[in-house]
Amino acid sequence: MDTDEKLLRSLTSITRTSNDSRLSFEEKLQRILSEMVSCMGTERGSIMIAKRGRFLSVAASTDPRLIGEKQPVSEDAPSCWVFKNKKMLAIGKTADRKAFCNRFDHYRKDAFLLMPVLNQNRVIGIITLTEKIGADRFTKADQQILLTLSAHVISALENHRLTESLRKKKRLLKQKNEKLQKLERIRTELFNMLIHDLKGPLSEVIANIDILSYTVNGDNLEYVDSARTGCDTLFRMVADLLDIARMEEGSLKLAMEKIAPSDLIRESLARLQAISKSRNVRMIQKIPDVSAGLEANADRALLLRVLQNLLTNAIQFSDPGETVVVGFEPVEPHQILFYVQDNGPGIPAQYHDAVFDKFTQIGARRDGRKYSTGLGLTFCRMAVSSHQGTIRVISDGVHGSRFEFTVPRHI
Repeated sequence: MDTDEKLLRSLTSITRTSNDSRLSFEEKLQRILSEMVSCMGTERGSIMIAKRGRFLSVAASTDPRLIGEKQPVSEDAPSCWVFKNKKMLAIGKTADRKAFCNRFDHYRKDAFLLMPVLNQNRVIGIITLTEKIGADRFTKADQQILLTLSAHVISALENHRLTESLRKKKRLLKQKNEKLQKLERIRTELFNMLIHDLKGPLSEVIANIDILSYTVNGDNLEYVDSARTGCDTLFRMVADLLDIARMEEGSLKLAMEKIAPSDLIRESLARLQAISKSRNVRMIQKIPDVSAGLEANADRALLLRVLQNLLTNAIQFSDPGETVVVGFEPVEPHQILFYVQDNGPGIPAQYHDAVFDKFTQIGARRDGRKYSTGLGLTFCRMAVSSHQGTIRVISDGVHGSRFEFTVPRHI
């Protein structure tokens, strides 16, 4: 077999080995080294890997005992010289050999050949061949053959470097994610604890305001009503926060029962009389003729708060003297559709989905002020979804908004 044919066979074998995904990195290097030793006609050889630019580590060797050995690049050794100078080193005479202090004495022959494996002018590995069979020297042709072979080792070494880099980044990312998840759990627990603790003193304030309303009359009663409305709104916000957290955790249990939709609407309107009066917004209920015997299968408390949130938003975004309409109607298949219609500024089409996200701020009102949907609509979406229903907003962004949601009928 002539030299060219032998080189071609070795290159083919090295390429096949480098691309074999079934082999580990160590197995690939060992097979590649064996092929190079055979092609170059030597008895010994090794492949060293550069580690963080501080030392060289033996990754493959014809002597298994050397695998894993490390050599600082600061030493006076042939491999260190090649690493620093990024050049091939060919030694053929005893005098040349003695130029390096740290060269093992157990070699039987003088000649050895070292080739840097370069990638973007950076040494990523070093190939060492010693104990040349036959003449104790490496010819120019041998050096050219090793140069050709080393070019095909780059892919195996660089793929390993990239894999190690990716594995390290993945490990760091996992650690950061675990830390973030821990911080998020702490934040959530603290948040829920604070919100839960707010309910106690807030309930006490509301109770005392109710008592105070029986002892105050005249103009002062208006201030008491305003304080009670503010506390009611704050109480709903606290309840929304707690229930959103429970629904996100999947720990909120629904208390399903048969509910007359007309009763639900009347109760929600009664609870918001004070705020609608203070805003000078009239509320109208529309009860269909077919409402007799019509019942929803739902959690009464949750649906009542859904209606209250939608009505509160409609009142807040309506100008004085405007009208808010609330009603329901049966729809197929076996559902009841509730709706709240206002004549406010409307919601642009691009925000029809975003309004149900937490703390969403939408455009500008006609008076130039920003307004936010806060958590009320987020709670509405999650509460309706927990009933296997849907909720949406219909608006052209100019002539008011209509919020609709569905819940199952009791059959």
